[in-house]
Amino acid sequence: MAIWGKVGTQILSVSNALYASSKSALIGDGSFEGFVDSVLSNVPSAASPSEPFVYGHLVYSQTISSVTRRVSDIMPGDVVVLEDCHFHGRKGLQTYNTRIGKNDQPACGIINEYEQKKHKLRVYQANQRVGNQTVELASYRLNDLKAGTVKVRFVVLSAD
Repeated sequence: MAIWGKVGTQILSVSNALYASSKSALIGDGSFEGFVDSVLSNVPSAASPSEPFVYGHLVYSQTISSVTRRVSDIMPGDVVVLEDCHFHGRKGLQTYNTRIGKNDQPACGIINEYEQKKHKLRVYQANQRVGNQTVELASYRLNDLKAGTVKVRFVVLSAD
């Protein structure tokens, strides 16, 4: 928890600032990974990823409906990686289908909020719509995951 206070809160405040400024400027290169790299580069105490999409310690992993790893709570400022995910569920009276992180290019973002009761993530991520490359706040219900893998990683302190 003490390390989260040093790194996680800074990551969250930087991602909030980049979300607010994304309406007028492109953040990173417009990709999911570019946004997360931009956030982490603005936090001097955060360690750089050792490999692509490996942003720190794995604290939560879910494949389809089974949780395969849960080391600690999901916290704001953690990085989520969505690998070939298909979410299918209901929002109000409407059903929805969402596919993200496909074609060997995982989607990633910064967790803004996690609702434990609903198993719902609110994530800052790059908006991939053509002509509208800003940062968006998306939500994903982990109970609605029908295919793919969700991994949540805790960003660690840099060795410097």
